[in-house]
Amino acid sequence: MLVPTIEIKEDLKQITQFGDNFSPRFSPQGDKVIFVSRNRPHHSYGQIYEINLSTQKEQRITFEGAENYDPQYVRDGKWILYSSATDETKEHPPQLNPTAAPAPQNAFNGPAKYLNPADLYLRDLEKFEVIRLTSLPGFDGDPFWYKKRELIVFTRLRGNHLYLFSMEAKKPMIIKPFTKTAGLAQWQASQDNSTRAWIQWAKDGGTTDLKVKWPSGYVTLLSDFDRIKKDPFYDEDLKVILFSMNHPDPTKFNIFSVNLDGTCLTQWTNNQGNNQEPALSPDHKSLAFASDRSGSFQIYLKDWPQTPPCVSSLNPVKSK
Repeated sequence: MLVPTIEIKEDLKQITQFGDNFSPRFSPQGDKVIFVSRNRPHHSYGQIYEINLSTQKEQRITFEGAENYDPQYVRDGKWILYSSATDETKEHPPQLNPTAAPAPQNAFNGPAKYLNPADLYLRDLEKFEVIRLTSLPGFDGDPFWYKKRELIVFTRLRGNHLYLFSMEAKKPMIIKPFTKTAGLAQWQASQDNSTRAWIQWAKDGGTTDLKVKWPSGYVTLLSDFDRIKKDPFYDEDLKVILFSMNHPDPTKFNIFSVNLDGTCLTQWTNNQGNNQEPALSPDHKSLAFASDRSGSFQIYLKDWPQTPPCVSSLNPVKSK
């Protein structure tokens, strides 16, 4: 099995203090981070918050009576795209006695998150307008946003399998299959769609493949690692994929990055707790991720080196 080429020494800043916090994403200006927070004194469901990195002040965005997932800024940071269980929970209430129902055949073996109900939404942060984009029972989440067309590619659980679907934000509810292959999730891509990355889950839910399509063809990255790779974040400028993987300890996740051709595998966290859901700031100066190293999941920031740990023709050092 391959060994990561570099392990970067930790130098972290914790930016959240309460509850359990997940899914950080930077604003287009890099001055704010949006995230999901659960288990706070005033709510247990995951609600969306925004933190100003200069003032350290938080602002709660959603006040739903159900879970929210996967927020990201769109439309120059004036809107957010996310998924929520709020309407679907009302339309299809959970069974009062779920143990009375027989277990379905070929039950889904992947992450429990995908078993929850959720639909996609757009929310205007200035006018507080909310647009519901999907409405079928089941999980719709992990959205990716193509700016020019406002095309959304997202993960959907149907019939105990994950699939990728797509829709245009200006045409809510008109949804098309993005691929017929089962087990695919967490789509990422360049805005011109020349480079794409995604996760493919094994049928038993025990491992995943990190898949890439770029101009030279299709590649399965890090096939020597019989592990779960998840949470891909593709940086179009650096041509690097960040992700989390349960390595070297299979019971814990760490943050890694890798070039599109599979070179320069780099470990960014030092095996303390579970580390997941990485994101880079637009200026490439900060790495954000969620970690439970303190006992609860908090959001941490880490300096991203202006000189990459290794350089190839794919991600040359850019002059400032």
